[in-house]
Amino acid sequence: MNYLGSELRVERFSELLSETVNTTIREVFGEPTSELIYSVIEKQGSLKREEVGERIEDFHCYVKKLVGSEVAQIILAASLKQLCVKLREEYDQIESYFSLLDELYEAKFRLLSSLLKEES
Repeated sequence: MNYLGSELRVERFSELLSETVNTTIREVFGEPTSELIYSVIEKQGSLKREEVGERIEDFHCYVKKLVGSEVAQIILAASLKQLCVKLREEYDQIESYFSLLDELYEAKFRLLSSLLKEES
C-alpha cells in the first residue's frame, strides 16, 4: 500500500508538471506556436504532451533545440514557479480538509463526553 501511495503521488506530480509546462508554453508562444512545438517534439522525439512531466529532461532538450537555450531555461523556470504555486494550492486544500476533519472529531468528542456525563 505504501508503494502504491508513493506511485500515485509521483503520477500526480507528473500530471501537475505536464499541466504547468503546457500552460507556460501556451502563455509564452500562444496557441498555434505551442501546438507546432508539441507536434515537432512528438514527431521527432516520440514525446507526447502527456509524458512531459515524466520526461522533463527530454522535453527540455527538444525545446532547447527548437527555441534556444535561454528561452528553454526561461520556460523551465516559469513552469517550475507555476508548479510550486499549484503544489501550494493542493497542500492548502488538503490542510483545509484535515482541519475540517479535526473540527468534526472534536465536536463528536464533545457530544460523546456530554452524553457520558449525563448518563453518569
